[in-house]
Amino acid sequence: MTATPGAAAELSLIILTHNTLELTRECIRSILAPGEATPSVEVIVVDNASTDGTAEALEAEFPGLRVIRNASNFGFSGGNNAGLAAARGRYRMLLNSDTLVQRGALRELVAFMEAHPEAGACGPMLLNEDGTLQPSGRDLPSLWSLFVGMTKLYRLWKQDFYQQVGRDYSQTARVGEVSGAALLVRDAAYLRVGGLDPNLFAYYEDVDWCKRIGEAGFAIYYVPAARVVHRWRGTSRAVSRLAYRAGQDSQRYYFAKHHGPAAHAAVQALLAGKEAVLWAIAAWRDDADSRAWHREMFGNAYRPLAGPQVAR
Repeated sequence: MTATPGAAAELSLIILTHNTLELTRECIRSILAPGEATPSVEVIVVDNASTDGTAEALEAEFPGLRVIRNASNFGFSGGNNAGLAAARGRYRMLLNSDTLVQRGALRELVAFMEAHPEAGACGPMLLNEDGTLQPSGRDLPSLWSLFVGMTKLYRLWKQDFYQQVGRDYSQTARVGEVSGAALLVRDAAYLRVGGLDPNLFAYYEDVDWCKRIGEAGFAIYYVPAARVVHRWRGTSRAVSRLAYRAGQDSQRYYFAKHHGPAAHAAVQALLAGKEAVLWAIAAWRDDADSRAWHREMFGNAYRPLAGPQVAR
């Protein structure tokens, strides 16, 4: 499973987990399937303070597995950064615990990076459990795309917000960002820009990372020859309100950081408008719990952000 102790691995896989033992176990098994793992692949599991015995169970089942135990839940960025810092590979790859690596996917991704030295990062084709496409690899978000997604105006011309009309997802494409569910980064790009922004607890971490990698002069690619099943939201179902708040905070933070105060103010207005509409719907339905929640999130849209927010 791992590289020879002390030796550099070709590929380091970082799998973050928080109370997702079964998902993580199945993810690791998919990596170790015949014809997939090699002696130059190391698997690092970062346990974000799980309470379901994840670390112990995985160590017992997979001898030689590298497990990092975080004392607290540091979120997607903090947890993955611990794995990225510990990695020895020439390539580092974030892999969600709710993914299943398909045969040959890792080899395809590494081979693509070897053949494209300008590439700083790449991601595979993502599939749903039923084998249908889960659109990935797209332009970086803009205020317009945020507005279209929030108001669901995209339904006038497509059903899936993430799918680009007219695009052939069977073709390799240079893109603005790829999903952090399965994201491979060249060592040189990691050393240039650093890891994920720790101010982003959940959501937009991968977008921010790809933007910084692109701004450092590297290309980012979608590589459909490699395929990974992503069991969408398998890791966030149990914390829906925590995830909801984190998503709102991350949207505000990203636009403040990269686009400045005016963009941040526009995002705040969009979020507040959305919460006002949802509050009104909850009031009409006489749903006191939802009313209180959306009133709270309306206020949260204007709460001061943590960390640096001014665009460079």
